[in-house]
This record gives sequence, structure tokens and C-alpha cells, in this order.
Amino acid sequence: DMDIETFLISSTVISVLAQRLLRRICAQCSAPYTPSPREVQAVGLEMKEVREFEYKRGRGCSHCMYTGYRGRVGAYELLVLNEPVKEAILRKSTANEIRRLSVESTGLISMREDAIAKVVRGVTTFEEVLKHTPRTFGIRPLRQIMTLCQ
Repeated sequence: DMDIETFLISSTVISVLAQRLLRRICAQCSAPYTPSPREVQAVGLEMKEVREFEYKRGRGCSHCMYTGYRGRVGAYELLVLNEPVKEAILRKSTANEIRRLSVESTGLISMREDAIAKVVRGVTTFEEVLKHTPRTFGIRPLRQIMTLCQ
């Protein structure tokens, strides 16, 4: 949407990296917690798959100024422009179509999926994922996300 000719984008761009910074759970006051069904559903997962893992949340302490968070961690999405993606750009396909092609042909991991993997690893919370990552359709099963984000 910047009035750049599509052939210039598809012939010069190799990849596009998007990022969001999420608050990191404070290591000093981190404690186990169970996410609510509402949180789980809001990120696009099912409660039965979420129950397999343990989750953390900061209780709040003097180290984190009683917020439960201290520091930041990045959530990333890397779009690699291979031939199918370049052709979709030249056809002026929608962003959703380009994303779908990228998932199929390059194994694109969405920013939300990367952030969800960080929740499972105890780095951040579902609250941060919902607040700072764009909603994406077609979130993969949690086990698959964890395998892809190793």
C-alpha cells in the first residue's frame, strides 16, 4: 500500500521480518498458574491441548515494581519471498493469500504462534500475546507450534 510497483518488490525483497516486544515474566516472582478457558480460546487454542503444559505468571515484587514483568522479549515472524510468494505479490494477491502460501511453501511461523511458544516456555503470558500480536487465523495445534519453534 505504498504505491510501489509489485515487480520492484518481488524482484528486490528477499524477506520481511516483523516483530513485537512482549513483557517478560519477572524471574524473581514467577509462579505457576492455570490459564482461563477464555484466555486460551482468545489466542486460538483449545483447553485440552493447553492442559499438557505448565504456565507461569509474575505475582509482583519489588524487583518488577509489582507488575509481574521485568524486561522484554521479541515475538517474530519471518516472511521469505520464494517463487510462489513472489508470484502472488505480482498477482496482487491479498495479504491472507500470501500468508497462506508462505505457510505452505516456507513453513512461516506467525508472530502469534512464536509468542504462544514463549508462553509455554514460561517467558511471557497469554495476556501479552493477546495485547501485542496480530490475530491470525489457522493457528496450528500447540504441539506442532512447539516443534516448529524449537
